[in-house]
Amino acid sequence: MTEFKDLPRPWQRVFELEWEAVCKGSRAIAAVITDQSGEIISEARNRTGERLDPNPKTAHAENTAVGQIDTTQHPDLRAYTLYAGLEPCLMCMGTIVMGGIRHIEIGARDSFGGAMKLIDLFDFARAKNIEIIWRDGEFGDIQRGMQALRELLYCTDSARLERILADFSELNRPGVEAARAIVSGGTFDEREPSSFTAEEIYSMLKSNITNTEEE
Repeated sequence: MTEFKDLPRPWQRVFELEWEAVCKGSRAIAAVITDQSGEIISEARNRTGERLDPNPKTAHAENTAVGQIDTTQHPDLRAYTLYAGLEPCLMCMGTIVMGGIRHIEIGARDSFGGAMKLIDLFDFARAKNIEIIWRDGEFGDIQRGMQALRELLYCTDSARLERILADFSELNRPGVEAARAIVSGGTFDEREPSSFTAEEIYSMLKSNITNTEEE
């Protein structure tokens, strides 16, 4: 698997923002938007576990990242690329389509809440010719590993936790098992999650995913 330092900068930033979200009690989901030269011009993370918005249920990463772009300074959104750790939900898919983004890279597929397949159901959305590149191999495993860490750290309902992890495992079991190993190994027993960098968490997930694949 790719070392963190060798990841494209937008993907580094996605995982950095996701770990920041976890440390704040929100979901491990983030989005980054780059212009045609590859420069990051907007970024956001999930904030649904925080009271930073009047209605935190709508504080989704992609929705925020697209919505905060100043189109007077960035009028050519169709040439920009959005990087999403997790397949966008119905709300965020709509924001992407209506907001002018036409190129998307996505980590993990989401068979439960992902909505990108709906683009092909509507003539309006299909006519936008949105290009989607899936990175659901190693990036998908890291993404689901990040999400699994969040649930293992904060979810106190054991039955609900196992349902969530089963959903994450449907397509990215190595990432979920890596997260289980990190938590069960006592990584967070004496250190707060926020004391770890995203690069450290990525490296731990990577190491455990590699071990799982070799078994």
